[in-house]
Amino acid sequence: MPLSEKLQRIARNIIRVNMSVKERESVIISAGPNSLDFAEALVFEASKVGAYSSINYGSDRLALKIYKTASEKYLKHYSNLSEILAKKVDVEIMLDDSDPFMERQMPQNKIEIRRKATKPLREIKDRRSKEKTIKSVLIGFPTKETAISMKIPFAKLNKIFWGTMDVDYQKLHAANKALARKLAGKKWIRVIGDGTDIKLSIKGRPPILDSGLWTKERLGYLNLPAGEVFYAPVEKSVKGEIYFDLPNLHYGMQIQGVWWKFKHGKLVDYSVDRGLKAFEDVYKNASGDKNRIGEFAIGTNPKARTTGGMIIVDEKVRKTIHMAIGHNKHFGGRNDATIHWDFFKTMKDAEMYADKRLIMKNGVLV
Repeated sequence: MPLSEKLQRIARNIIRVNMSVKERESVIISAGPNSLDFAEALVFEASKVGAYSSINYGSDRLALKIYKTASEKYLKHYSNLSEILAKKVDVEIMLDDSDPFMERQMPQNKIEIRRKATKPLREIKDRRSKEKTIKSVLIGFPTKETAISMKIPFAKLNKIFWGTMDVDYQKLHAANKALARKLAGKKWIRVIGDGTDIKLSIKGRPPILDSGLWTKERLGYLNLPAGEVFYAPVEKSVKGEIYFDLPNLHYGMQIQGVWWKFKHGKLVDYSVDRGLKAFEDVYKNASGDKNRIGEFAIGTNPKARTTGGMIIVDEKVRKTIHMAIGHNKHFGGRNDATIHWDFFKTMKDAEMYADKRLIMKNGVLV
């Protein structure tokens, strides 16, 4: 089925505007059964600027079969080709058209074996991200399965997602810069609200502007949809508690009402209103600095709307903040973990301070 004119335009923007793909650059596009047409559109647009592209195909259905049947010893290795691509590819585009109903059946213990095995590949990409020798982007992709799992109509999810993608990135970047200026030179962030009184240090940690423009941020790793200003907080500085009221879809399971308590930057207690088993299945099987704060962020995309758990969209919604535990080496932190897990909070009836100065009240920047 041919793509709509709007989606073809978005594909063109991804190649030319977001990722600034150049002549003779090598481009790898990872896609699944739902995003294959869009991947072809990206290859077509990349060919127009003289780049060399190929599609790496996979599916959650196939991954589930492999995880359920493969011997653990086979999951501990990766191919030489994977290492070559990690070291040499110029542009990496990953289309995430996950099937939650397949994901929720995947054995987390085997997934963790695979995460540990492929750690050297992640370290190569982390290093290249810091050196800015790779342009890597994770792009969400709406599917009927995702909509069903979040209990919203697919037409609504589709509209929200592509609307969030179809944003003026130059204006988004200007808004992000304005927010960064408000926080410039500040040492501490404090958030107070329902079930929340948390404090963390951003001293010496520069803000990262996720505006979806590689040429502006010069980041090795981007997300699309874009729209947040985020930090790798000083890992041992975080103290207090925070309640995340918005749902989160992770490995096919919707988790909501997550409460965290931190002491000296370490997660020391938690509770989950809905989906405790799913949360613990991932958290307890993960390894490394999984209990350390990894990210603090403020959503800035004016077109983003909450979906009910699609992380890559919901973390960009204005009047929300989000925090993550786990890995953050790829954007300047020190945590080395096999997970990076975001949770979201609406800022209605909440306040955010920077060095005792009120920055946000009820989701509105002061």
